[in-house]
Amino acid sequence: MLGAERYGTAHNGLGDWYVQRLTAIVVALLMPLAYLLLLAVYNGALDQMQMLDLVDGYIGRMLHTLLLIALLTHAYLGVKLIVEDYVHMAALRIPMMGALLIGLAGFGIWWLSVIWAWAA
Repeated sequence: MLGAERYGTAHNGLGDWYVQRLTAIVVALLMPLAYLLLLAVYNGALDQMQMLDLVDGYIGRMLHTLLLIALLTHAYLGVKLIVEDYVHMAALRIPMMGALLIGLAGFGIWWLSVIWAWAA
């Protein structure tokens, strides 16, 4: 096992592990709130305007933004780990990570534009 003690630039991945666990907790706490709002509208407890009043406030927008950041970070770290572990050719790994970043950035910008009503 010559060189097994040298990690190179990878180190040990503990920081990514902690961040992914933290984002999982944030997603686990905030995602049910979004589903409960949708369920309340579906069951007739709230109409769409009442739901929009809840979501359109500053706190609702901040919670959506926090959920977005947690989701995107969690997705990026998870897919990054899979790609680094199972795609051994750098000629494939680098474009895959680039496509992932572009896709996540596009989704994040779209979501923020909807939540913060940039188009309005």
